[in-house]
Amino acid sequence: MSGYDLSLISTVRELTDFPMTVLGGAGSLEDVKSIISNYKIIGVAAGSLFVFKGKHRAVLINYPNREEKFRLFK
Repeated sequence: MSGYDLSLISTVRELTDFPMTVLGGAGSLEDVKSIISNYKIIGVAAGSLFVFKGKHRAVLINYPNREEKFRLFK
């Protein structure tokens, strides 16, 4: 993934003050951090960042560890 559509998020944020949840495009934990920090987002989806298919076509789950989560929300 190449990151969230920041142009679209900015436009929607300028037009409304409704709570927003963003999904589609998380390429890294830094993308998640940026969205939360800069746009008053209440929820962020990042499924493909954590679940992907390996060489055996199995679902592999890769959640951030405690230190990564701490850095993300620090």
